[in-house]
Amino acid sequence: MSTISVTRDTEGNTGVFSLDIAKITYMEFERTIYRIIVHTYDQTFYTVGTLKYWFNTLASSGFNFVLADRNTLIQVSNIIQLDKTFHIAYFGEDHRGVEQKCFLSEKGYKQILKNVKTSETEIKLVELPQW
Repeated sequence: MSTISVTRDTEGNTGVFSLDIAKITYMEFERTIYRIIVHTYDQTFYTVGTLKYWFNTLASSGFNFVLADRNTLIQVSNIIQLDKTFHIAYFGEDHRGVEQKCFLSEKGYKQILKNVKTSETEIKLVELPQW
């Protein structure tokens, strides 16, 4: 099991925790707090560094992350559905029944789609009907 060090609050007052990388759905850089927000299915954590650093580190460790837009990394293996019309990645419902999703840039969507076609990931593709 591979893990990264995270905190449960932005300042680290709750201490350091090890988070299983496989549980990460996406990571985003938040300028207002100058931290990386790490999302799992039902929790949010914080870490430091740049998205470029995390992208390189995770890819070098064998994980399938894609730069979804300039501020977001998505773990492709945790996507369950892609919206072709609005370029949204869905990860499923959290413990409260709230659908977790992440918006993608045009380039990020194409990169994920290309990545999905070359992997064994089962992702449902949906789109609005053409009227």
